[in-house]
Order: sequence, then C-alpha cells, then structure tokens
Amino acid sequence: MSSHPHSSPRLPNAGAGQPSARRMLSRLVRRTAQWRAQQLISSALKLADEPSLVLDLPCGADGFWPLLHTSNSRVVIAAEANTERLAAAMAGLAPGLASRVHPLQTSAFAIDLGPNAVDCIFCMHYLHQVDEPQRRLALLREFNRVTRDCVIVSVWVDGNLEAARQPPLNRRNGQVHARAQIEREFINAGFGISGHRDFIPGLAMLRLYVLHKLS
Repeated sequence: MSSHPHSSPRLPNAGAGQPSARRMLSRLVRRTAQWRAQQLISSALKLADEPSLVLDLPCGADGFWPLLHTSNSRVVIAAEANTERLAAAMAGLAPGLASRVHPLQTSAFAIDLGPNAVDCIFCMHYLHQVDEPQRRLALLREFNRVTRDCVIVSVWVDGNLEAARQPPLNRRNGQVHARAQIEREFINAGFGISGHRDFIPGLAMLRLYVLHKLS
C-alpha cells in the first residue's frame, strides 16, 4: 500500500510526445496531496490536544515525521515490524529530526511498550489492510492498552465517489469500511470518537479518525 496520505489520482494520458508535461503534472499532484496531508494531520493533532509523545506505527520507509513535528517539543517513536524498512527510514532521517525520532522494532499486535506508554498512537494506511473484524478488534485493543490518551488512525470508508468506484473485491474483503461498522469497532475497543477529517469530503475515501481512550 502507498505510504502517502492518499493514493494519487489517476493521471491523464499526456501522450508519448509530452513526457515533461506528464512529469510536471505528477509533481503537482504529489505536492497537492502533501499539502492536503499536512492540513489533515495538523488538524487531527489539534483535535488530539497536541500530544507530546507519539507512537508512529507502522512508520513505513518514509514516515510522516516532518508532518508530525509541527510542535518543536513533540517526540516520535518510529515503530515497524520490518527491520529493513525501519533501518531505511532512520537512514533517511533529516538531521534536524534525529534527536526527536526513536526507532522501535515491534509488531502492531504486540507492541513492545507498557500500558499508557505514549500520549498518542498515529496509524496511517494500516487498518484497512486488516480485513478480519476480530483481528481489527485485537489491534485496536492493543492500541487502547498502550496509549494514555488518544489514537489518530486512517481508514478507507464508504459513502464517497472513490469508494463507489472501487472493484467489488476491495469492497467485499473489508478494505473499504462501512462507516457505521468501523465506528462500532472503535467503541467496542474502548474508544470514543472525538471527530474525523476527510481527505476530500464526498470524493475521497481516506478519513482520519481521532479517538480518545474512555478508561
């Protein structure tokens, strides 16, 4: 799955004789997606009361750390099960972030941290890959154990144009979630829903939920 905040829209065919125009359009799409991601993540962090210690899980090979570090006092634990991916992410870390990003090799289903260890868990582009409800519940309950306060999690939800255009297989295997169902799962895992942020309301299926721990 893409590690970017949203899969880039399909580019129009610029024609074989116009490679430079196609590259320019591709760069524009990426920059627009990055700008929108910055908006969404900043808004979600504000709704989460600007947490100081964030667990980015799974962080992927190109983490969201520059976006997470909108606060100079925020510290990020970059967690990944894949050691090579984690090493690649840390090797590409900008010098200014090195002192505030700490690597952790761990599974999302058995996080190698104690209860209430972090202020917030930040989880992008992972939950929609967990297609069995019981496994999602186990994951969310592990998040509930480790976070002291909140979780920011991305989900692909229905009720928008992009979800309606997904192949039937993606809708059947749980990658695109019914909003009512996934919100019930959040509540069953011990979270209250503080709010959500849509990538493009009514059009894109990517939604960021901000969840607060109930107990």
